[in-house]
Amino acid sequence: MMKWMVVELSLEEQLAVETQARLVLNCPDSKEVAKLCSTLIKQNAHQSKLLSQAVNHIAILECSTMFLIHSTRPWWKRIFLHH
Repeated sequence: MMKWMVVELSLEEQLAVETQARLVLNCPDSKEVAKLCSTLIKQNAHQSKLLSQAVNHIAILECSTMFLIHSTRPWWKRIFLHH
């Protein structure tokens, strides 16, 4: 896996997420929590699709770059030097 795909939240980000999660867990209004849950499910689906498309686009760009790099080498280097 590529290093850029590893998600590492800073301590401040972790604390902010935990604070928000605890607020929801302690919310007495179940209708408000249900609306939030519904919104988060929709947002998660959208972000998952966007992330998938972005990663696919990056992979295509990386493959294109590798092809261009290798295609500019002399034919004998492409055949005999598989680097």
